[in-house]
Amino acid sequence: MGDRRRGRRPDGRTGPAARRASRRSSATSALTLQRRLVLDAGALIDIETTPRGETFRSCVKAFDDGYRPYLPTVVLAHVYRDRARQHPLRMVRRLCTLLPFTEQTADDVGRLLARSRTSDVVDAAVIVAAIEHNAAVLTSDPKDLAKIVSAAEYPVRLLTV
Repeated sequence: MGDRRRGRRPDGRTGPAARRASRRSSATSALTLQRRLVLDAGALIDIETTPRGETFRSCVKAFDDGYRPYLPTVVLAHVYRDRARQHPLRMVRRLCTLLPFTEQTADDVGRLLARSRTSDVVDAAVIVAAIEHNAAVLTSDPKDLAKIVSAAEYPVRLLTV
């Protein structure tokens, strides 16, 4: 750790770029430690409003570690409106594995909505994706998803952005 003071990395590099890399590599938040991620609408909105923020960096880190974040297409449809104006979403979309809303997904979502006594198809699709891929969910409102997770009877980690 002594080498990290004044921007020196263990590999001997120094300077502003080394300081930035050192800060990135030493981040210990839950977002950066989680490898398998499913993005919900709140995460996409966070990326759009803070293009180089922690949510975006978490997606890049997961991608760099060999784990492409998962993006249900129904979530993308919920948020994506104007290709020309939503450049940050296009960038993160390239990092993600898009999950189609198939007939099987519709069945799973419908059953989960019935069990949870909720009606948000997008939120339920996010939880179904997290369960199928053993992933955590990046969300801006874990309260909305908590009831669905509880009804799923499967542990899904909700990470607040």
